Amino acid sequence: MRFRTLATFLFLLCQPILAASLWGEESKSDQDTVDLVYQGITDLTLLRDDVLKRYTLMVTGESHKSYDASIKSRVPLRINRIYDLQARLKSTSFKYVASGAVLGVEQTNRPYECQFWRELLQCGLVMKANYGSASARGYKVRQKDETTKNFLEKNLVESIGFDPFDDLVLHPMFLRNPMNQYGWIERIFFTKSKLLSAETITQGDIRSKWQLNEPYGNFDIELTQSKAYGYLPTHVKYTSTSKEHPHLYGETEIKWKKHTGSGKYLPYVINAAAGGLFTGLTKEQHNWVFDWRLGKEIPDDFFDCDSEDFRLQFSPLYDFYFDTFAKPGGYLAGTPWKTPEEILPKDEPTN
Repeated sequence: MRFRTLATFLFLLCQPILAASLWGEESKSDQDTVDLVYQGITDLTLLRDDVLKRYTLMVTGESHKSYDASIKSRVPLRINRIYDLQARLKSTSFKYVASGAVLGVEQTNRPYECQFWRELLQCGLVMKANYGSASARGYKVRQKDETTKNFLEKNLVESIGFDPFDDLVLHPMFLRNPMNQYGWIERIFFTKSKLLSAETITQGDIRSKWQLNEPYGNFDIELTQSKAYGYLPTHVKYTSTSKEHPHLYGETEIKWKKHTGSGKYLPYVINAAAGGLFTGLTKEQHNWVFDWRLGKEIPDDFFDCDSEDFRLQFSPLYDFYFDTFAKPGGYLAGTPWKTPEEILPKDEPTN
């Protein structure tokens, strides 16, 4: 509720200030267009806060870093096949995040591909974690006298998860950043950036330009918001203006899909790319598909604090099976990997 109120308050507060700023410069902006820009950003924060009360999310994607051919010692290109799982029931302080990867035979000493997971489950004051491939060892549980920081670091789960709404409009370097970015939509567009211009383009969409100065870098931002989706963002471009990091560009394309049960538009596909921090010789790319369940689509017994393997709660919701290990049967392989292109229906529009 605090961020919901804050977003609305900042939107209203910004109006006279922004009008004075824009009309004091040579700008193509008019007040109605500026209002739509800020209303769309505010609606994004309200959508986020509503959806994240009770939801599950499964992300399947590919991420990789490539190196310029001029680097003689560059490592071979490897496509990282990733999964992300999230579940939350805000009313009971239940939260689960997991980051998974598919490891090929060349990455392990096994004769088969396998899933590798990092999991963190929080249920009230109880905190559990797991790290590794399928095994029978179960979760590690935080002791009463153990700090959260020590528990996360000890179990190698301090850097999992991402923010499925805030990260849409941040620089792509934050997609795999361990920092909590919840509330950064407001931080970037309501408090840290200066709106330079806003104009209506094709099909009634709006393109706005911003100037951002942050400790991690200075950027020009170009934000495109779609009229068809209530001015939710569909394209964000960051251009570095820092002399120290001239190659640190970032660009994200966001596709939306209407959720059948709620009628809400939700992030469906993101394609993101970013340049290297110090040179123009590296580039990272992400291609992810989001699959959501909201509200009563999720049975009450899904949020089981006592589950011995919480990943398995996702199987009936997503028709997906995880690598498991049980005695006496041993290792059981899960659902085979599918690329984002294989997941997306060929005849289904995504934007």
